[in-house]
Amino acid sequence: MKLNVDPSISIQWPDGCSFALALSHDVDRVTKRWQFIYYIARAIARRRLDQFQKQINSIGAWLRGDDPYWNFERMMELEDNLGVRSTFFFMDERGKVRLSNPKSFILFWGRYTLDNPRLQQAIRELDRAGWEIGVHGSYHSYRDGALLEQEKKRLEAIVGHPIAGTRQHYLNLQIPETWYIHAQLGFAYDSTLGYANQVGLRWGTCWPFYPFDPLTGTKIPVLQIPFAIMDGPLMRCPNPWQEAIHLVDHVEAAKGVLTLDWHQRMFNKWEAEDYQGMYIRIIQECQQRGAWIVPLGSIRAWWQDHNAQYQPEHPEF
Repeated sequence: MKLNVDPSISIQWPDGCSFALALSHDVDRVTKRWQFIYYIARAIARRRLDQFQKQINSIGAWLRGDDPYWNFERMMELEDNLGVRSTFFFMDERGKVRLSNPKSFILFWGRYTLDNPRLQQAIRELDRAGWEIGVHGSYHSYRDGALLEQEKKRLEAIVGHPIAGTRQHYLNLQIPETWYIHAQLGFAYDSTLGYANQVGLRWGTCWPFYPFDPLTGTKIPVLQIPFAIMDGPLMRCPNPWQEAIHLVDHVEAAKGVLTLDWHQRMFNKWEAEDYQGMYIRIIQECQQRGAWIVPLGSIRAWWQDHNAQYQPEHPEF
């Protein structure tokens, strides 16, 4: 994608910051049950004693009442200590497991709905304390507007106000049809554009943009905020920190937005301490460089109010 930008223009982020760091979390699962069996079996098959021990430690925590996937209080304390806030994308997955369809076990077994009173309370606490709540569209919702509308309304009923942003589960995106659905439902931004199996800028830009609608010749009024780093792909790199710094350097030079997608289940000290440590390290590096560090909704609000001139000209789908 080519951006139609005057090179003399200098993007101005708030407080004189030269680039932005947007923090986000996909909440795919909130409790751990049968996954213990899978991860233990995998550790044994790979002869990874360290991974096996982590699962044993995690089971011990679970037996003591500390579910390794229920990390909301932990994350709030961590980000509060860093002086930052982030966006949590919550799902309402009601797809059914079918014995005739093995893939359905992966997609739907162990997911959750928004009917859980304890989860509703956690969402309200996050919202009241300044974290942003977004919709993590369920697996089929990217092509089903009625389904996504129900999910959006359920989440809005919990927090008591409109929801501005979304990211589709599994990064499902049917272009431009999914964007039409987002626009019809009143989403202000979408942060689905990114890689699930590697790090980097999928469309070659770290700037937010409104996509061009080839049918009407106008923009689709849902700001796209691409993300560059998902936790798993980064941590599987031979040198995760080197990959992260490369992207920080690139985004800082481009005066753009570096968006992180760190799954909520990765914030537990028994299984993913290195994941949590990398998240903290990236934030601290960007703080030292003077980045503006905010939830995705703040990026959308600022971009809409101040940066209309940085719109790509007819980006190709």
